[in-house]
Amino acid sequence: MKKTIEKENYLKAFYKLEEKNNEISVTALSKYFKVSKSTVSNMIKKLVKMGFVDTEPYKEILLTDAGKKKAVEIISKHRLIELYLVNKMNFELDEVHEIAEEIEHIENSDFFNRMREILGDANLDPHGSIIPKTKY
Repeated sequence: MKKTIEKENYLKAFYKLEEKNNEISVTALSKYFKVSKSTVSNMIKKLVKMGFVDTEPYKEILLTDAGKKKAVEIISKHRLIELYLVNKMNFELDEVHEIAEEIEHIENSDFFNRMREILGDANLDPHGSIIPKTKY
C-alpha cells in the first residue's frame, strides 16, 4: 500500500464503526470525518482499487480481508502506543491520543513488537479498549 496517513485513518474508522456495530456508509464516514460525501466517495474509490474495500453504489462498504488486516494493525498500534505513553512515560489520558495519531503510522515492526514486550503483552489500552493481537 502506498502509505498515506489519510488512507490509514479511513481504514481505522471502518474498524471503529464495525466495532460498534455501525454500518459503514458514505454518510457515516462523512459525519465521522466531518467532510463532504464526495470526499468520502473519492477515498472509497481509491481503497477499492487498492483491494482494501468492497462496495457497490448505495450498498454498505465492507473491508476486504486485506483491509481488515491493515485496519487491525493500525488500531493495535494506536492502542499500544496510548498504553505505553500512560504506563511508561506518565502521560495523562487526555494527552495520549494526538501523540498516538502521529506515531501509529511508523512501519517498523521491531518498534511495536518491542513496545508490546515492554508492556508485558497487555490486552487493554488505558481507555479499556481491546488491543488487537496482530503481527506488525
